[in-house]
Amino acid sequence: MRIESSVTSVSWIPRDAIEGMVRMPFELGVAHYDLPPPDRLDDLEALIASSSIRFANVLRAYIEVDDDGRITGHGHLGQGHMGYTRMRLAGIDLTFCGISFRTALAEVARRRRDGS
Repeated sequence: MRIESSVTSVSWIPRDAIEGMVRMPFELGVAHYDLPPPDRLDDLEALIASSSIRFANVLRAYIEVDDDGRITGHGHLGQGHMGYTRMRLAGIDLTFCGISFRTALAEVARRRRDGS
């Protein structure tokens, strides 16, 4: 039997988090503040695509258990996501596409599994 658990963390920029000169691009409309993410993350991809969050880390781990209750295997899964960045310069809207990448633990697990 496989038992799996996961947790997702997200990062966003609330209005009160930026102070001093760093605040200027936000106040001029070049960069934007983020609304707080929802209490429940039902559609992470939509949050990323809408530029509602800056990044997200989906951390997952599992164990394989035999019928006697012994752990016979384990692994780390998951993925990191950089959100889309939207900016406005000289009246032009710019979007820098987000990317997804493996977590370091998932990469280590893959290398162990593949023998590389």
